[in-house]
Amino acid sequence: MIQHNRQQQLVVWVIWGFLLCSVVVYQFALGGGIPKGTDAPAAGLDPFAVVAVVEVLIASAIRWLLLPRADAPGKILVLMIIGLALSEAAEILGLFLVSPDQPGTKLALWILSLLSVIQFIPLYARSTPQSDPFRTN
Repeated sequence: MIQHNRQQQLVVWVIWGFLLCSVVVYQFALGGGIPKGTDAPAAGLDPFAVVAVVEVLIASAIRWLLLPRADAPGKILVLMIIGLALSEAAEILGLFLVSPDQPGTKLALWILSLLSVIQFIPLYARSTPQSDPFRTN
C-alpha cells in the first residue's frame, strides 16, 4: 500500500467528499428530487442507460483492478479522478438524456452512480503502512 502524507490524504478525501455530495445535489437541484413511478410500458431499453451502466462497470474495474496496483500517490489520484468522473457521468446521463417517462431507470442510474462513487472511498490513502496479507511484493 502506498504511503500518503497528510496533504495528499486531505486532497484525496476532499475530492471524494465533494464528488459524492455533488451526485446528491445534482439529483435534487437538477433532477427535481428522487424520481417516483415506473417506466412507461412502451419505453424499452434506453441506450443511454446502457452507456451509463458500462461507465459504472469501467469505474469499478478501475477501482478494484487498477487502483490497488498503482505504485505512486499521483497515479492513485489520477485513477481515482477518472473513476469518479465515470461514476458521475452515469448520473449526468440519467438526468439529462434518459427520457422523463422513465423514472425507474433514472432512479436506478442515480443509485448506481451513488454506489459507484462510494466504492472510491479513499481508505487506500493511508499515512502509515498497513500489513496486507494479499500483497506479494
